[in-house]
Amino acid sequence: MIGITFDQAAQYGFIFPGARAWIDRSRLNQLAQDAALITTPNTAIPVELLAYIDPRVIEILTAPRRAREVFTESKKGDWTTPYAKWRVDEMVGRSQAYSDFADNGASDVNSNWKSRQQYVFQTNIQYGDLETAMSGVARINLASAKQAAAATVLDIDANRFYLLGVDGREIYGVLNDPNLPVAITPLTGTGGLTWSVKTTVEKYNDILALFARLSKQSAGLIDHTSPLYLLLSPEMEVRLGAATDFNVSVLDMINKYFTSIKIVSLPELSSASSGQTMMLVASEIAGQPTAELGFGEKIRAGRIVAELSSLKQKWVSSTYGGIVLQPFAFATMQGI
Repeated sequence: MIGITFDQAAQYGFIFPGARAWIDRSRLNQLAQDAALITTPNTAIPVELLAYIDPRVIEILTAPRRAREVFTESKKGDWTTPYAKWRVDEMVGRSQAYSDFADNGASDVNSNWKSRQQYVFQTNIQYGDLETAMSGVARINLASAKQAAAATVLDIDANRFYLLGVDGREIYGVLNDPNLPVAITPLTGTGGLTWSVKTTVEKYNDILALFARLSKQSAGLIDHTSPLYLLLSPEMEVRLGAATDFNVSVLDMINKYFTSIKIVSLPELSSASSGQTMMLVASEIAGQPTAELGFGEKIRAGRIVAELSSLKQKWVSSTYGGIVLQPFAFATMQGI
């Protein structure tokens, strides 16, 4: 039994602030009861505080936009321009046997004017004060991210208009311009028409048949040394790797015969209705482009408009589609 009080102990310099009683065996049960928990037993922390936040941002990818890999872009006016016109000149005439007293034979130039409408299209972004502040806590620049999204959306549509035009308007794409020569059908192989059942040599023969059509249309202006683009869907491009028993692929045969050819994969050449399409194109002949991608404005960012607790902005672009200037430089095979 301890016979000294806390006050008495304090006189000797032993201070125990807040102490209620000395520990002795007779009071152990009472002390244990004083320490009983009211809350749920826990020694952990919220698991979110232990999570690793990766600083990298993984963006969802979109289909490749490759119209610009084949044809160059050309600015025509601005977004106020209703349509673009260009002139096509054809040299015409005939000659006759010479005579001092004759004036037979005549030469002239015949000019035609072509036109394409311009299509102006837009998208909008909006971001509120609260969502911007909350995104900032997560270190997300919300305004910048939405601006990048607007630019991407406009670029995706611009690529589509370059290749396929705009429905309901006099705006066509380089893949469906009405002036393009009629598509030819594949050669009949031992297993059928499509590349899924054709041999390596049969696929190569289809490409040669397409080039023969291109050469005929151009009256020989295009030959195997001309800079060419072979346009295929991603699925059909893979089939160029099919090889013979002697390990010679379709691609090997192409590069052996054509001295300046580039293969470009276009997802737009695959269609549920018309199947797989292949095109052979000369993008330039005698220093003149065979087609160009026309636009008035690439991107035009509108003013930032302030609302009660948000901001919004309009983004604008415009296009003339893909303008085919020399249709004979295009050859198409449908149904491969």
